[in-house]
Amino acid sequence: MVIEKFTEGFLDLYQNLISIMPEHLKIIPPVFFIAITLTIYSIFVWFFYRLLARRDVIGLNLRKYNKDRNGAIKKFFAVLFYIIEFIVIGPVVIFFWFAILSIFFIVLAKELEVGTVMLICAALISAIRVTSYFNENLSKDLAKMVPFTMIAVVLTTPDFWNISEMISRITQIPAFFNEAIYYLFFILVLESFLRIIFLPIQIAASIKGT
Repeated sequence: MVIEKFTEGFLDLYQNLISIMPEHLKIIPPVFFIAITLTIYSIFVWFFYRLLARRDVIGLNLRKYNKDRNGAIKKFFAVLFYIIEFIVIGPVVIFFWFAILSIFFIVLAKELEVGTVMLICAALISAIRVTSYFNENLSKDLAKMVPFTMIAVVLTTPDFWNISEMISRITQIPAFFNEAIYYLFFILVLESFLRIIFLPIQIAASIKGT
């Protein structure tokens, strides 16, 4: 309800602005609006690919707080901190990026239903996370190539420059949150699975290093 009222108010303000402007200046508001949108989106993608494409999405390193020297207790807390950092907090951070990317796509990709947008974004996030365990450079390329390609596609879509329709798409954002819990669970399972597979490799590498 709040989003719908905000969208209606913003749309009315935009249309009133267009109506009172001289004909030769009416191109300015849509160009300005789209330029701002693309700027914000580009900044998001820059952070998106730099952070999400890393194997370790967060760098909390909770293990440094484990000061206990007792062997059994130290191992217990090491496992506990690993679970908290990489299998609890990590997926939540990944889900945050998934949510923001989905919201951008909902607004920009006018021809796609919300459900389709979420499937596309979930598949993209999954591919980025899987490739980050294989090669982080590959993961970074994937994380920035697809979102920027998306911009190239939507910019050449005939109806893209209909700003009123783009603004009205904002009202579909609540539909994302109705299904979001399922995708959070999926990301949690995927990241846990990847960590479980990677853990023996990480342990072997640490043993070899010592």
